[in-house]
Parts: sequence; C-alpha cells; structure tokens
Amino acid sequence: MVLGNILSSLASVQWTDVGTVLLMFFIFLLISYHLRNRKPRNYPPGPTPLPFIGNVFNLDAKQPHIHLTKMSAQYGNIFSLRLGSLNTVVVNTYSLVKKALIDHANIFTGRPTNDVLKRIIKCQGVTFNNGYSWKQQRRFTLSTLKYFGVGKRSLEVIIMEEYKFLHQTIMETNGLPFDPHYFINNAVSNIICNMVFGRRFEYTDQRFLNMLSLMSKALKLQTSVWIQLYSVFPYVMDLLPGPHKDLFSCFHQVCAFIKEEVDKHYADWDPSSPRDFIDCYLTEIQKRKDDLEAGFHEEGLQYAVLDLFVAGTETTSTTLLWAFVYMMKYPEIQEKVQEEIDKVVGRSRRPNIDDRPSMPYTDAVIHEVQRMGNVVPLSVPRMTNEDTILESYYIPKGTQIIPNLTSVLFDQTKWKSPYSFDPQNFLNDQSKFEKPEAFIPFSAAPKNFPPGPWSLPIIGDLHHIEHNKIHLQVAKFAEKYGDILSIRFLGPRIVMLNGYKRVKEVYLQQGDNLADRPVLPMIYDIAEDKGLIGASGYKWKHQRRFALSTLRNFGLGKKSLEPSIHLECCFLNETISNENGRPFNPQILLNNAVSNVICVLVFGNRFEYSDNDFQNLLKNINEAVYLDGSIWAQLYNMFPWLMRQLPGPHKKSFALWQNVIDFAREKVNAHRVDYDPSNPRDYIDCFLAEMEKLEDDTAAGFDVENLCICALDLFVAGTETTSTTLYWGLLYMIKYPEIQAKVQEEIDCVVGGSRQPSLSDRDNMPYTNAVIHEIQRSGNIVPLNLPRATVEDTLIGKYSIPKGTAVIGSLTSVLFDESEWETPHSFNPGHFLDAEGKFRKRVAFLPFSLGKRVCPGEQLARMELFLFFSSLLQCFTFSSPAGVEPSMDYKLGTTRCPQPYKLCALSR
Repeated sequence: MVLGNILSSLASVQWTDVGTVLLMFFIFLLISYHLRNRKPRNYPPGPTPLPFIGNVFNLDAKQPHIHLTKMSAQYGNIFSLRLGSLNTVVVNTYSLVKKALIDHANIFTGRPTNDVLKRIIKCQGVTFNNGYSWKQQRRFTLSTLKYFGVGKRSLEVIIMEEYKFLHQTIMETNGLPFDPHYFINNAVSNIICNMVFGRRFEYTDQRFLNMLSLMSKALKLQTSVWIQLYSVFPYVMDLLPGPHKDLFSCFHQVCAFIKEEVDKHYADWDPSSPRDFIDCYLTEIQKRKDDLEAGFHEEGLQYAVLDLFVAGTETTSTTLLWAFVYMMKYPEIQEKVQEEIDKVVGRSRRPNIDDRPSMPYTDAVIHEVQRMGNVVPLSVPRMTNEDTILESYYIPKGTQIIPNLTSVLFDQTKWKSPYSFDPQNFLNDQSKFEKPEAFIPFSAAPKNFPPGPWSLPIIGDLHHIEHNKIHLQVAKFAEKYGDILSIRFLGPRIVMLNGYKRVKEVYLQQGDNLADRPVLPMIYDIAEDKGLIGASGYKWKHQRRFALSTLRNFGLGKKSLEPSIHLECCFLNETISNENGRPFNPQILLNNAVSNVICVLVFGNRFEYSDNDFQNLLKNINEAVYLDGSIWAQLYNMFPWLMRQLPGPHKKSFALWQNVIDFAREKVNAHRVDYDPSNPRDYIDCFLAEMEKLEDDTAAGFDVENLCICALDLFVAGTETTSTTLYWGLLYMIKYPEIQAKVQEEIDCVVGGSRQPSLSDRDNMPYTNAVIHEIQRSGNIVPLNLPRATVEDTLIGKYSIPKGTAVIGSLTSVLFDESEWETPHSFNPGHFLDAEGKFRKRVAFLPFSLGKRVCPGEQLARMELFLFFSSLLQCFTFSSPAGVEPSMDYKLGTTRCPQPYKLCALSR
C-alpha cells in the first residue's frame, strides 16, 4: 500500500526542474534500498538501521564488543545489525557461539567481504579468503608450518634462542623504567620470521621495527568509523582525506617490505631445498600454475605472509604485554608463579614444554591472562554459506556473523569469578590445571555497568539536568540508583561515585587504576596531552614528581614561603584600604594577590595591582574557566569536528586560553635569554635545566611547549581555587557578621594589631581555622571533582568498568554527606570544633580530593587561606552595602563561584 502510494505520487509529479529530478532520484534510491534490504520473516531483532549507512553510528568504534554486549540485554543473545552494506547477526553466550561455530561449523566457515578488504588484500591470503581458494591456501599453510616445527619440539629450540635475545635486551635496561612493547613484538615476530623468512631480525633493525609499527597502527585504524564509512561509500571516500588513507598506506608499506623479502628469496631459491614458508610457496606456485582458482601466485604469497604476520605477532605479543601488566598489578600472583618455577625448573636451566604439566598454577595464570586480556574481543567475522536456522531465527546465506567472544569468556554460568583476574578459574579443587569448555582465548569484556537514568540518543541525560545544579541532581540520582551510578552528557557514559565512604574506598584502593585523565576534545585542542592536569601515564608521573620537588625547593609547604605571602598581604590590605569604605567587588584583587604568590614560584616575580595587562589576563582566566564548564564545552566534546566549524562561546574560550598560553610563553622566552643552570631562580629555570638532562627521554615531556602548559596549569590552579575560596569566605563573613566578629576577637587575642598573623599562630586560633575549613566545605568550589579515567578494566563495587571510562567522585556528596556532618546544609564552624572548642580534623573533609590525583598545591592553598583570611579580618570589618542583602547565589563553570557581589571594608 505504502509503495503503491509512492509510485502514484511519482507518476503525478511535474518534471519541471533539476531539484525535482534529484528528489525523485533520491526517493527511487530509498525504495530500492528498502526492497533490497527487507528483513526476511523471523529474522533476529535489532536496532533500526539508517538508509545506506545502516547501524554504523549505533556502535562505539573504540569499544564495539562492550556496546554489542549491552545491546544483547535489549535485543536478546541473537540480534541483528546492518553494518554498511552487510547484514550482520551478533551471537552471544557460550552455548550459542558453540552451536554456531562448532555444531554448524560447515555453514559458518565463510568470510564476509567488503571494499576495505578488497582494497587491502583483494580478498586473498588465508584469513579473508573463501571457497576453493581458501581451502587450498589453508591446507598448504598448515602443512608447511607443521613441516617447519609448528606444534613440534623442533620449534622450541627457536623460541629458546629468541628468549636469549629478549632476556639480554631487558637486562640492558638496568632496572630503569621501559616500554616493553617493541621488545615483545620483535621477539614474538621473530619466531614467525624464522618460519616465513628463514631468519630473525635484530631488535635494532629500524626497517623491521618500522614494519612492526606500521602493522600495529593499521590494526588500530581498522576499527575506526572511517573504515565503516569506506565500506558504504568507497567511491566517495576514495576522494576524501582521512584515517582510511593512513590505513591503506600502512598496509601498502608492510606489503612492500614483504615483497622485498620475497624478491631476495627468488635470487637464490632452490626448490629441492626449501628453507622456509616462502620457498615452499614459490614451489607451490610452480606446481599449481595451471590451477588458477587455487590462488597460488606472487601476490597471493604476499597476502598469505601478511596474514601469518598479523596472526603470529599481534595476538601473542599483546597477550604477553597484558601478562606483564597483570603481574605488576598482582605481585602476589607473580610471586606464586615464580615460586612454582623455582620449585619445578630451578635457576640452572630454562623452562621447557615438558615442564608444563608440572606447573599447573603457571599454566592457569597464562590462560587467565588470555581470558582477561581480551585482545580480539569480537573474533574475526564469519559468513553463512547457506540459509540456516540458529535457535528459532532464520539467517539467510551471505549474512555476516559476529561471534561475541566477550560474552563467552565472561559468561557467569561458566566461570567461578568471571569479572576478576583469578587463576582459580583454571584450577580444580586439587589445584590441578583444568580447562573449562568456555575457554575461547583472546576475548573478554564486562557485562554489567552501573545503572543510571534513561538516556536519549545523542543528548544523553541532558534532559534530566539543569546545568547550574548538576552536582545537586547527581546527589538525587544517587538516592535512586545507589552510590555508584552512570550518566551521559552527549558523549560516553560517566561513572559517578557518591558519599564519603565510596569515594574514599575507590580513590584510595584503586588509586593506580584511576590515575589517568579522560581525553576531552576541548581540553586536547587547547593543550593536547601536555601539562600537569590533563596529562596521563608516564609523562604525567614525571611532570608531577618534578613539579612537586621543584616547588618544595622554592618553599612550597615550608616557612620560607611565608614572607612572600606576608608581603602580598600588605599589598592587598593597602589596596583595599584605598577604597575608603566604598562598595567594591573584591574578586580581581583576591585573584591578583593569590596569583602573585604562585607567580613568584613559577615566574620569579609578582605583578602590580595596577598592571592593566595582568588584570585583563586574570579576567580572561575567570571567563575561560566558566566557559569550560558550559554546555558549549559539552557540545564541543561530543561533536568536535562540527563545533570547530561553528561560531559560539567555545571559540572565545580558545582565544582566551591562547592569550594565557602566550603570556606563559613570553615568560619562558624571557627566562631563556638570561638563564643560568647553576643558579635557578624559579620553576621555569629548573624546567629548562631538566630539559637538558632529559633531552633523550622525549616521552617524559620536558620541552618548551610542555613547559608553557605546565606553567599555565600551575598559574591557573594556584590562582583560581584559592582566590574563589577567599571570595566565598568574605561573602560568608558579610552574611554571618557574628561569626566574623568571633574570628576578629580570636585574632585580637592571639595576634594583636602590632604584627601580622603567622603560620605558627594557627594552632592557637582554633575558631579561625574552623571557619576557614567550613568556608572550604560550604563553598564547595569543585563540586564534582575533575574526572579521572580507568587505566584498565576494573571492578568498582559490583560493577565492571571498562578501561578508559571517565570516573568522577562527587565531592558535593562527600562534603555534604549527612552521615558524616552534623548540620551539612548549614554554615557551621562547629563542624571542626570539639566539645572543648579545640580544632578537630574531619575524615570527610576532602576539598582537594584524594588519591593519586590529589591537588599538588594543597599545602600552598592551606598556607594562603590562613594567612590571607586572618590578615584581612585583622585589618578590616566587612559588610554589605547599605540596604543590600548578601546573596548566596552562584554560577557554575569549571568551578562553583559566587555571583559577583560588592562589599564595604572598614578599617579596624
């Protein structure tokens, strides 16, 4: 009926212009698409595909296995997708995967083809071949590799020899930190090289290392959405730049490397004495020259070797890399493996294959690494050779099948502890090795994710959120979903932690696994992966260690810094005094005073309050910090490619930050003119000296650009949080004049009026100290904390959190936790006083966060808050302008800041 109406409409159209023709042509394409891709009756359910591109954008290209596992909860363990031009059925759980791949093996032996594979390997070789050619290529490959030792003791000698080189190379690092990636890749690939090329390659062979690097890069690019789009629009994508071009270039260069090796073999090839796989293949080319369908020719040889390299290098080396990570993560398991090795093998010889039955724990650990390592989470796609029935669903011939091995290796009905790294999964009650039937290696993924509110497509949970109250609404979500929940703002889901006990437990117990920062496009486009705040991994550890040690040398957390703060207090008090009791907004003055303390440490000098350029810089920082927490920043993080082309506040944010970076760069350049390594004046001088020391360690990030961003981070972090806290502090003092009067009474009693307050007074001023802490608690200037990212797949509570997931511990839920604070929603200095009026610390007081990413400037902030606050209240009494009631309203950007207000300062 619908189709008939469309055709009737077409017949009545007046063909008067090109637009009408194009419209009709597009309608024709839609009808053709609909007719060609109608689902047969009883086809597996699944999300509705878009015309032409299918469900490409329904999947997370970076973690498709996790996305598909979640979809099985909605559509069942057998569901359908349309990926580009391919009808696809995803099969989940051990029983169904076994039924498809083992019970119906002959039906599911085909490989799907697409334009990407046609472009790269022309559907030749072993892995993505089909039919008669695939059978001949596979038979020849297996028999040839067996001839050269695969599955035999003769190969053990080659592996032992390669181990010598690997062992020697690791020993040469002398216990220093190193990335084992290329060592392992080279060692593992040399095993297959011996069989394929007849020789190994040195670990210093740049030509070979480049080939391995290209192969790794190509395998990563294969999962991108660009490759899916190429499969849909190959003719269009051939005309466009993008990662797909890099993919083709990588494989082209790898194939060129293989061709060079094949050409070398041609030069001295002796059919009567084959040295390796290539020699045997050349002989087979001669034998099969009349059997063209078998695919034995030089091009087929290149692609067969490529398949062997990918299969023989990437999976094993990646599994070993995971093994190293797990052994570092679980040193107690590493020790038990070593204990078994020492007992069975000793130190006088190397382990051999015969030892394996006597080493059940080691064998179990290796298998658990394979299970948890998840190196090929979705398996290589299959294709049905004929129409078939799987369970109750009809699956036509030519359908792409994706076995979700993730669902197998984490099947809760098959594993003792599916979501934990537990070698007991492969040990029986007698501690003997036992291989479960559900062990299909090279896959794993968590199934359960923290619950959260219902999300809309694209916008996520924005319809639930009032931006200025997001920290409060997260607390309400926690009442419904628990203290571990997930929400989504346009992009991937974020895990939220709520309450003091949960935040403390996760941040302290899993500190190492929450040491990264998520990559946010807006932050990356401003500072890339540089600096102290946004960096992760090796670079972050080096930069943080250096910054802390350097700032300590210049007085951070020590009495030697106190004179600098005292001097700034004098300038601040003098400037406020010049207002002569008139109403004024103290924000910029506080910003200037606080920033001058960090300026002395980082730049070696302070700035006058009358310096208009510096005042504008501080205003730019305030505005940029606010904009970075706006909805425009969220949109940019979700659609960076689109937002880069559109006008809006995000453009202003980039311009503001660029001004601040340029300021830092000017300071760095000025330092380089008269820099003396033997007499460092400040952080910049010390960084320049470290650049010279670590010039060969580029991964540590000691370069000029990173120095500019690190200086920016210290400058902004050392200014914004403390000055905003003081801004809240003065607002609370005019809101609660009786508290202000008690603070002044204590200052007068302990310090008097003839000298400035000092840090040594703090222990004798419990009420003032309690008020400052209560300002920090109630001010709540970083209500949601900065996001962290999981370094690896992990368990938080009972939930499985994938690697790279953003995790935020809500500091609002900690600082206002009703189980920890007597009157959490009131401004009450009594929270920090005991029954005798003495200051008491509270475990739930975490304004600087905690764990590996705790604020590095915490000690400086504590010093500044006490000295500035007590000095201000020693010299002035603050009040609202006549007839104005203090407002506790705030604006929420990156920080929670009071709405601009004015006050009057009367000298005491």
